[in-house]
Amino acid sequence: MSSRTRHTLRFCLLALALALPLSAQAQTGVVRGTVTDSLGQPMRGVEVLAVQLERSTRTDAQGRYTLTRLPWGQTVIMARSPGYRAVERAVTIGDEGSVEANFSLRRAVQLIDTLRITSHDGCVAMRFDGFECRRRAGIGQFRGPEELRALRPDYWADMFAGMSGLRKVPFTNQVQQRLDWTVSPTTGWRCLVEAFNGRERSARETIVRPEQIYAIEHYDVYERVPEPYKRFAWPADSRTPCTLIMYWTREFVEENRRP
Repeated sequence: MSSRTRHTLRFCLLALALALPLSAQAQTGVVRGTVTDSLGQPMRGVEVLAVQLERSTRTDAQGRYTLTRLPWGQTVIMARSPGYRAVERAVTIGDEGSVEANFSLRRAVQLIDTLRITSHDGCVAMRFDGFECRRRAGIGQFRGPEELRALRPDYWADMFAGMSGLRKVPFTNQVQQRLDWTVSPTTGWRCLVEAFNGRERSARETIVRPEQIYAIEHYDVYERVPEPYKRFAWPADSRTPCTLIMYWTREFVEENRRP
């Protein structure tokens, strides 16, 4: 090997050694911040996790946390602790490589239906009777029959007007042969599952118009999904949970209404 070749080889190896650490550093980032309760007091031992990466840490005595080795781009960070409502943030790690995300957790309100307990959270799951119970608990977003009538929905997306965490998206309605509008999630895991009448969507609900919907429940965070509905929000073939919308049809409610 000539001296010129050896010199060229050493130069290439040196350039590679210098470039690799910079490249590795450029591909990862850090999210840090604090977790407090509703009174602004720091919370110790709260789990803070990057939802899609299965990477987590816990806050120290001052409520501080640091998550490292996170990839560039958008990452969903969640803070959760028993007895508190989980909170999530979508953060974007860019060239600066470091992002601050602070959380404030509120205690979860659990209401118990003393007349008929059919699930761990006390609300009837497979009948419309549990709708008001879940709405009082404040664990999701709800639209009752009066609200839907006031909206006078024509397009599917009209039923969700004003609801946070959702946006209108166009699609071609093959049945009516027209441009229609539905909704997709803007937060969390960016996937959406629709269920009907406390169960998975059946052939009976293949073609449903807005005027046939009696009420709506929307859960944008998996931690808030009622226990009986969690199997819908996290399908077996999915690596991550999804936003869940539970529809109650007018026909089902009328058929199952108690005398």
